[in-house]
Amino acid sequence: MKKGSKKKAAGKRPSRNGSRRNGAGGNGRARAGSSNRNGGAAAKTREGARRTLGVAEVLADRRRNDLRELYQFWGGERAKSMPDRDEELRDRIYDWMTDPPRVAERVSSLGRRLGDVINTLIRAPRYRKCWIDLAQARRLAYMSAYDLEACLVALARHGLVVESKDTRFEREGERVIAIPIEVGDGILRQRQQTERGVFQLLTLRGHLDRAYSDRSARMSPQRVREMYKMYSQEPASVARIERLPDGVRGLVEKAILEFGGILPKSLFDRMDTELPHWNGRRWRMILEQSLVGTVQEMSLTRYGIHHDDETLVVFNEVALAWLRRVAVPGDPDRPHEELSLGIDLASNISRFLAYIQENDVRFTVRGEIFKTTEKKIIQHLIPNPGRELSREEVLGFIFAFCRNAGLIDKTGERTFAVTTRGREWVQLDLLDKQRALLDFAMQDRSLGGEPFHQERMRQIFLRLLKRVESGVWYDLMYLPFLARNTYLSKLDDLGVEEHFAEHAQGAQYTGMEDPQRLAWSLVRWVRQRLYLLGFIDLGYDKSRRPVAMRMTHAGARMLGIDGERGSGPPEVTVGNLVVTPDFEVVLFPTGDDAELVHDLDRFCQREKDGSLMHFRITEEGVRRALTDGMGLSHILRCLESQSRTPVPQNVHFSIRDWATRAGLMTLSPDLVLRGVDPDVLRRFQQDPGARPYVDGVIDEHSVQLKGRITPRRMRSLLRELGYLIELSEER
Repeated sequence: MKKGSKKKAAGKRPSRNGSRRNGAGGNGRARAGSSNRNGGAAAKTREGARRTLGVAEVLADRRRNDLRELYQFWGGERAKSMPDRDEELRDRIYDWMTDPPRVAERVSSLGRRLGDVINTLIRAPRYRKCWIDLAQARRLAYMSAYDLEACLVALARHGLVVESKDTRFEREGERVIAIPIEVGDGILRQRQQTERGVFQLLTLRGHLDRAYSDRSARMSPQRVREMYKMYSQEPASVARIERLPDGVRGLVEKAILEFGGILPKSLFDRMDTELPHWNGRRWRMILEQSLVGTVQEMSLTRYGIHHDDETLVVFNEVALAWLRRVAVPGDPDRPHEELSLGIDLASNISRFLAYIQENDVRFTVRGEIFKTTEKKIIQHLIPNPGRELSREEVLGFIFAFCRNAGLIDKTGERTFAVTTRGREWVQLDLLDKQRALLDFAMQDRSLGGEPFHQERMRQIFLRLLKRVESGVWYDLMYLPFLARNTYLSKLDDLGVEEHFAEHAQGAQYTGMEDPQRLAWSLVRWVRQRLYLLGFIDLGYDKSRRPVAMRMTHAGARMLGIDGERGSGPPEVTVGNLVVTPDFEVVLFPTGDDAELVHDLDRFCQREKDGSLMHFRITEEGVRRALTDGMGLSHILRCLESQSRTPVPQNVHFSIRDWATRAGLMTLSPDLVLRGVDPDVLRRFQQDPGARPYVDGVIDEHSVQLKGRITPRRMRSLLRELGYLIELSEER
């Protein structure tokens, strides 16, 4: 055949391949030269040193019999009537080999060995490897050289691999095995939509990477990053949504606000909208051209999520920009009603432990507290559970936490007893208590939902919570939607598919949540756990539905973003307490009174919440605080340092008298135990458990203790015996 005829055959499809990178300069001359075995050998060597051969070049070298075999392989069931002319045959095969779905279908029909060779080459730069590197690949280690050569021959007959030349291997005389460039691109494109397609489907960054990873439109990574930085900015994202056609714009806004930017066709069919029907093809064209989103078939079943439907997706970055625009209500949009729990949970746990310590609380065969006893315990808790939880549910959470943390344990008499860890709990700082409660709430499985998904979304939610402003109201679904979308985009990075592939083989495999229920389950955790912990406040509309949330100062401090306030009680120049002679304590809230409220709850009875908080000092409360390890000096200092007016003398006298009647004694650094009430000290001397520590009686109010032991250790030992001991240096 003449050189001119070769050139004509090789350059048959310049318009289809001319703009691709495998063409040289966008014309058919390079293809003609590379397909010429005689006159174009030098050009083919130079071109092969820079790039992998394309499909047109592979087909140009095939004879009639080879083309027939290729036609039968790539055509599959459609390969019934074969064209008579070679040019038409090449055109048909070219169309099939450059169609990504067809490429993925044909590659998936290969056996294990041929598939492993393709998988090894597809991960190599430019889809090519020298023969030695290919033979030494770990994936192909089980093959002999003969087996590998047989696989390459079979793949070459199918047009899936081709031998190329590369000047880098000339000194070693090595062969270079490569996948035709369009075939490699097609394989990668399909795998990106299946294996790693979640990130590229849900995010603008993934969409840009996928759009500009094709050989025909390849950009440098730096240029793609610059484009992403420009298009992901909030003003640019909002402007693109506002420029959408009216019907599509309304649909996008509704998809973001009600579904977080993920709207499956099944939900669209049930929602109220002005659009007459689902038009995925048109919406996809509009959304992708506007860089707002896309419409694709999305299957998440392999990740343990019940979703396999055509879905309208608003890119995460665009949904975030729109949500941020509407998620922070202004003053006219403030919630109709605001509810807060503060640090009630930590105080209630202390009261629960005190009740367990002072009463014989029996348990059922299932290890639960009897219902009649629960009702008695509830009467000792702060009566402010809010709307999200009943008082019984709050007690259930407290009981589960105390059992899990080892604060209480069963005894041989079928009762619960406070453990050593439980007695140490009341001595912890409020921040340490909240950390322990948050750790337990993160792993709480009592609220339903798939635990594997929920625990990871809760971690993402807390990271996002750090980015919002403390004390500012946000739409209730704002952060849950963002956390859900972020989690979905990282499904591959978190190894979710592998986890559910293992569980699907066992009998414990259960049903799955869809993306919307993932967000709803997260919202339920926020409303019933973070609200219970006092990390957020909830806002309600006129219909008493929760519509907004805000992070509290306690939540900000817990997350480490309120460090300037410190972890101790707030420093104030003017106290915010008023103590009256009838033992009432009125607190004027400043917005950051968690430590102070926690201290007051230990020795007072909470009477009223609202713009002002009312407490009442009681003898029972003082005795409970002393039993919990709160010193008398700490109680008096809490009142004196925070009171706007002098604490009444009768209050001072009564608190000290109640402490004396409770049996409070002091221990000096030289181990001298002193008590105001002689009867308490006499009973101490006669106690068989305390007698080994008595060295001698000084007088009716003082006893010398013995032992090479520190005062703090001696106090702990005596408190284990049930005595209220305070170090004299604390006074």
